[in-house]
Amino acid sequence: MAVSMGATGNEQRRRRLFAVGLVAAFVTILTACPPPPPPTTTTTTTTTTTTTTISPGCVGYTPTGIGVSDNIVSPGDSITVIGFGIPGSQIEVRMVPVGFGTATGVLATTTVPPSGTWGTPITIPTLPLGFWKVQANAVGCTGTGSATVQVV
Repeated sequence: MAVSMGATGNEQRRRRLFAVGLVAAFVTILTACPPPPPPTTTTTTTTTTTTTTISPGCVGYTPTGIGVSDNIVSPGDSITVIGFGIPGSQIEVRMVPVGFGTATGVLATTTVPPSGTWGTPITIPTLPLGFWKVQANAVGCTGTGSATVQVV
């Protein structure tokens, strides 16, 4: 009496068909569910008054963690704007109205030091009363980080 230790012919065929079926299922899933395209803009909100919008070509250079030394300001006040950035990059700071209106020109320019944490003073120009974003961007990049202030 001979004892067979391996799989029978039918079992081997079933295993091969099962393996082929698994491969076909994976190919179908990969074809039907391709990875999503990369986003063109990413927006991250870290607090109710700080927003960062990152441009695709400037991901590493967009300033983040923007903060201000005072959230309630008047024309002529001096406040400090702080944030994080890539060491050596140039940062521009301006004010943009929340809603309709015209942004200010560049109020300050600073270079991010080796620590990656930058800060620069700005003087609040004469602006209409209301809410404004103190907005920072790397020179040449459109992505921005901002903190909201109220002009009173």
